[in-house]
This record gives sequence, structure tokens and C-alpha cells, in this order.
Amino acid sequence: MNSLRLADIQPGQTVVVTHVCCGFGIAARLMELGFVPGASVQVLRRAPFGGPVQYRVQGVSLTMRPEDARCVYVGGAGECDGECGCGGSRPAELQELVVA
Repeated sequence: MNSLRLADIQPGQTVVVTHVCCGFGIAARLMELGFVPGASVQVLRRAPFGGPVQYRVQGVSLTMRPEDARCVYVGGAGECDGECGCGGSRPAELQELVVA
């Protein structure tokens, strides 16, 4: 799989989340905000000079720092390829947060 990160997507594009992978606290918070596997995310606009990016996920508009958006993988087959550093598996606590 060759997933893209949400931070790489340009304004005007809509993508589907495949997985969220970073530190447990950040990943859990992103998933609480709606960035769960299968969720559709629209990139609305980007602040200049590497500032925050505005997204629409599950009908809600929110703004996120680019470094947090790099934790959200989009596209591909929906399975982790290990590029994110998780080694292809997620902690059991995080797997329980995934909405089926």
C-alpha cells in the first residue's frame, strides 16, 4: 500500500481515511474528532506559511496543525504499511476506538 498523509492533500480534494497512526493520545483525539477509518475528509483551505489547514469531516469544519495531519493516512487499501512507524500494528487500546 502506498498511502498518502492528510497533510499532503491539496484544498478542494476529498479523501477517505485509512488509518490514524501516531502517539496514542494524539491518535485517540483525532479519532474522537471524526478521523476514523472510512471517514470522508474534504480539504477546505490552507493557511499561508505552513499554518493550519481547515478540513470538513463528518459534516464538521475544523482546523488542524500540519504536524497532526501527518498522523492521518488516506487512500490505499486501508491497511498500515508500517511507514508511519507503528510497525503495521496499532495498540489494543487504539484498536478499540475504531468504529466498525
